[in-house]
Amino acid sequence: MKVRRFNINNDLERLEEFLRNQYFENKNMTSWLPERLHDGIYRMDTQLTDKGKEKSSDYFYIWEENEEIVGCILTDSDTVHIFIKNGFEELYEDMVKYAEENCRPLFDINDDGTIDFCVVLHDSLQSRVEVLKKLGYEKQDEEDYDNYVYPQKIDVSINLPDGYRLVYGDEYTNEVNKWSACNMGFHPELESPDYKNVMNPYESRKKSSMYKDSFESLVIDEKSGENNNVCSYSFVYVDKKSKTAFVEPVSTREKYRRIGIGTAMMHGVMIKCKELGIEKCYVNSYDWRRKFYNAAGFITEDSIGLWIKKIK
Repeated sequence: MKVRRFNINNDLERLEEFLRNQYFENKNMTSWLPERLHDGIYRMDTQLTDKGKEKSSDYFYIWEENEEIVGCILTDSDTVHIFIKNGFEELYEDMVKYAEENCRPLFDINDDGTIDFCVVLHDSLQSRVEVLKKLGYEKQDEEDYDNYVYPQKIDVSINLPDGYRLVYGDEYTNEVNKWSACNMGFHPELESPDYKNVMNPYESRKKSSMYKDSFESLVIDEKSGENNNVCSYSFVYVDKKSKTAFVEPVSTREKYRRIGIGTAMMHGVMIKCKELGIEKCYVNSYDWRRKFYNAAGFITEDSIGLWIKKIK
């Protein structure tokens, strides 16, 4: 068995194929299909480096046997995700220990010199729960969720108040408006007529080989003119090989919430996915957002626990 650090030039397509094959075999636990891998490398890593932090992809590790990938550690800022090929489950404990030794630089150091090391685990993988407990991990109260919809099997419509319109990215060319609105949704305190967000993550995402097949869904306020008139925004990564799509990020500005804007935008995602032949569209969420996605037509597939261990 060989363990080595991920190299984007040599390993990206192979790691994509490994994650895609995991999906083909299991048809579940979709939060790390190739689409999320690309989002982490091309968008999230840029956001981290903009903040002076380490890139998550520098702490990806691959397990190989006979030149075949049989497992990997993927990190998302300060969380660790472990994926293992069927038949190699005995690797899990060693992979957790390996992560503890090699992924520490991603975590903030507490005042007492410890770090809160976080391993993410789908609740359906009960055999791994016992391993984490044995190693001293404790599950936190909060959870994430995988949510999915089958676009080919659902009929939705776009219902918006007068003066609002759903458009796709190629119909709306003001990229600063789109990215600013996205970030205003996450940080309402940024709301101002003149706010413009740093565009590096938006531009970096265009380097992804999936970018040409992917799309943006957004709702605009036609009454407000051209100044910050994007109300709700999402980017949808499309993987033609698996016929899946991953929606990330998803954001509705606070002043446009609770009037159906976000739901209409997500219905726009479903309609476009249906047109593109996508068989499964998924989004990862924490609790209150899960309720929003469920209301829009998504089904929660699995809950995902956050397991913490203090290490020095």
